[in-house]
Amino acid sequence: MPLSRIQLPGERSRAQELYEFLRNAILDGTLEPNERLVEENIAALASVSRTPVREALRKLEADNLVRDTGQGIVVGTTSPEELEELCAVRETLEGMASRLAARLRSELEVASLRRILEEYREATQQRDVERLVVLNHAFHETIWQAARNRYLFRELTNLRDLIERLQKTTLDRPERQQAALPEHEALFEAIVRQDEDEAERLARQHFREAMAIRLMMARLAQKRL
Repeated sequence: MPLSRIQLPGERSRAQELYEFLRNAILDGTLEPNERLVEENIAALASVSRTPVREALRKLEADNLVRDTGQGIVVGTTSPEELEELCAVRETLEGMASRLAARLRSELEVASLRRILEEYREATQQRDVERLVVLNHAFHETIWQAARNRYLFRELTNLRDLIERLQKTTLDRPERQQAALPEHEALFEAIVRQDEDEAERLARQHFREAMAIRLMMARLAQKRL
């Protein structure tokens, strides 16, 4: 979908704000795979010179969100093979985050996870997919925060965004809705007990279950092309 006027807040550098705007547009599907991104057009829409546009596009290329075809910059695509690679990295980091969270979590974070789980149970009963997605993000982000490692948090956020760009969620599948709740509950209990080994094992297992569905969906979608 072509962009209309780009409004930048003007609170940080133009290149950074433009990067964030374009990144969000790619991740939410406003900019579609293989859509061309022309420096001159973006500069005109954002009322900036081409220099910050060029810098923003370089950062997006480093994030694997755009690619240079030799004839211009286009929005990148994610193949099932690339998705599998992303999932392998994320599984390891999810396990690491849960291990650290079990060791370092505060009582406030335990209370936050408990509250999120209560709401998650209710949303599961109501089959409220939109709410489940929000709560699922909140649950995992609370664990990442409890790990006390800003670089780990940043990498997990980036990996999640890249993976969900291909498929927003697996929670629209009833069988995944029912399976995810006890998986979350078991992981929560391991973190409460500060059982680091079990927290890591459960986090990796939980992620593998969800990713198996993602990979199956991606391969089916590829076959339809």
